[in-house]
Amino acid sequence: MLPTPPSVRPSIFPADKLSFGIPPTAGRLSHAGKLSAPNLRTPSPQQLAHMHLSKAGLQQRVHICDADPAWSRVEPFFTIKAEDLHSVVEGEATGNFDIYFERGPIFAASVLPWGAAPRALLICSAERRGEPLASCAPTMSSYNGTSVEICSKLEIRGRDNTIWGTMSAQGADTYAVLSAHRRVLSLFGDQDTGRLIVKIPTDEVVAHAARDAAGQVLELGVRPEVDPILITICILAVVIFNPEEGF
Repeated sequence: MLPTPPSVRPSIFPADKLSFGIPPTAGRLSHAGKLSAPNLRTPSPQQLAHMHLSKAGLQQRVHICDADPAWSRVEPFFTIKAEDLHSVVEGEATGNFDIYFERGPIFAASVLPWGAAPRALLICSAERRGEPLASCAPTMSSYNGTSVEICSKLEIRGRDNTIWGTMSAQGADTYAVLSAHRRVLSLFGDQDTGRLIVKIPTDEVVAHAARDAAGQVLELGVRPEVDPILITICILAVVIFNPEEGF
């Protein structure tokens, strides 16, 4: 097996840091689209789950799944155990883990071979495991030809397995999600604190993922009007596949 290339960039939530805590949630986006030193407060994941979109934001929202009572009537604040993420972020690792809300598992995630992809991420309802609501995998052309998984572009598929859109790296810890040939989401990461935020074209933050203060779970908050399946698969795709620009 070839050694890991020295250019491989660590994941936003590297496995060896998932157990570490983070400072209080605060930060801002610079004009370059990077998270910079704290200045204007960013709502915490739990706070964001109670914040509604503007009228302009409602017109820009997109979805990969139709609303379902199983998740559309609950507070969109979710947690994932750090140890579960740790088990699937490295190399060729595969596995299953649950995504929780306040009363227990609400979604089930799997990382496994799927179709032609050596590894794919699947999101299912916890009540209907084995029936993917959405999936995401590196495009075969985005692999760099070594035995080490390095990708620059991922395909996002809906429950009917047709391509809904793509995600690609746009620079250091910056990612674009495109659907129907237009950018619908932008993701910005902060390596120092292990946070990811998601914005729509109106520049509104619609989701925020961050480690909790104890470092035991990844917290994910989504605005109530936004599709949690789409957000969850995009956030986890960054964490698990760590797409990089230029491959």
